[in-house]
Amino acid sequence: GWTDEEVARKSNDYLLECADRNPRRLVAFCSVNPLWGESALREIERCSAAGAQGIGELHPDTQGLDITDGQTMAPIMNVALERDLVVLTHSSEPVGHAYPGKGQTTPQKLYAFVQSFPRNRIVCAHWGGGLPFYALMPEVGESLSNVYFDTAATPFLYESQVYSLAAQAAGCNRILFGTDFPLIGYARALGQVRESGLEAEAQAKVLGANAAVLLGL
Repeated sequence: GWTDEEVARKSNDYLLECADRNPRRLVAFCSVNPLWGESALREIERCSAAGAQGIGELHPDTQGLDITDGQTMAPIMNVALERDLVVLTHSSEPVGHAYPGKGQTTPQKLYAFVQSFPRNRIVCAHWGGGLPFYALMPEVGESLSNVYFDTAATPFLYESQVYSLAAQAAGCNRILFGTDFPLIGYARALGQVRESGLEAEAQAKVLGANAAVLLGL
């Protein structure tokens, strides 16, 4: 969630270069702040032309951004839709323990965000702060048809059965494996999936097949 445009461009260039050198292993997402206005749009277009397939991770708290403000978010979401880019945003739980990085981008705000942009493909990091569990409400489930949830930092947040419970609530096709490496090692994160109670086919979807479909790999 960069706040400095020059640093963001350097970071984006590095990621694009890495993905270009390793096209079978890496897919680049570009970081911008919607508050940069036209500059953010130009950076998205530049990165998309260079091979980026997504925008994010947006960090509303550190970037001073209100994702429920449709006027602010519409320009980048429109470009994302035009260029078929995934939009990834940080998410936080409204309850539970405090930790560095926990913010105010809670399910209520995320729900308003996805309702404002129903045609965009959106990924809510860190299980959307619990948003997938509200998919049991029919109107919420309908609004999440283009929304995915990544599992980054799960060992810091939930017990392993979160995978099976979220799959029951929102569908295993909506879960994308993530780690938050290097804060958490891959083995520890993978261990939770293995212990989750998900069937082998569902585990395969979470561990890569869902991402392959989302990114057209």
